[in-house]
Amino acid sequence: MPFVIARRSAYLAIAAESEIKLTLNSADREITVSGDRESVVRIVETIKADIENFKTTLTSFKISLPKRQHRLLVGKAIDNILATTKCAIITAKPEDPSDEVMVWGLGSDLSAGMTAVISQANSQYIHEFPLPGPIAWSKQLLTYMTKTQYNRTLSTSHPGVTVYIPNLAAAEKMQTITIELIGDKSAVDPAVSDVSMLIGKLLGGTKDVAIDWLVHRIITNKYAKK
Repeated sequence: MPFVIARRSAYLAIAAESEIKLTLNSADREITVSGDRESVVRIVETIKADIENFKTTLTSFKISLPKRQHRLLVGKAIDNILATTKCAIITAKPEDPSDEVMVWGLGSDLSAGMTAVISQANSQYIHEFPLPGPIAWSKQLLTYMTKTQYNRTLSTSHPGVTVYIPNLAAAEKMQTITIELIGDKSAVDPAVSDVSMLIGKLLGGTKDVAIDWLVHRIITNKYAKK
């Protein structure tokens, strides 16, 4: 998929002056081509030919990296690696415990791809901050941080620091809940201090309350912001 997407401009060029639309559905790994009938046929046939060529020419290798470093191998970072090394990077989903990173490309390009992956994975300081337990209180802290969008507040207060917190659904399966702060160490350290201060202020300040499910909607709709 990454290699096909990278050839988007070439596919559009086939249509010449005809109006063509390429739509990507990443979840289903589908590309939809619509527009002038003849141009659509030519583009689809070209994509199919490229896929067959990729099947025979592309190869891959795996590299194990700490899960926290996978945060640095997403979005524009992997787009840049593809553009500079002609290698595609695939990491496991955040909720997947696997620490493997797949690097795909031509055999002659894989060495450069590996170098780029390692360089990017080590390009920023990463601090892992485990929320204090027991796990029930950790979940209360995470719920508070999620509902107040604390990660955005912290990032705004400390420019250059990116804050990742687990989603609540994934946290239900965790025994230890960890938030991650990424950036230059000089910027991350003060942000870590702010997280510690917040947790100190919340000590004894959270509680699970049982409320009849019939009134949940009333509370979340009318009083949530209050």
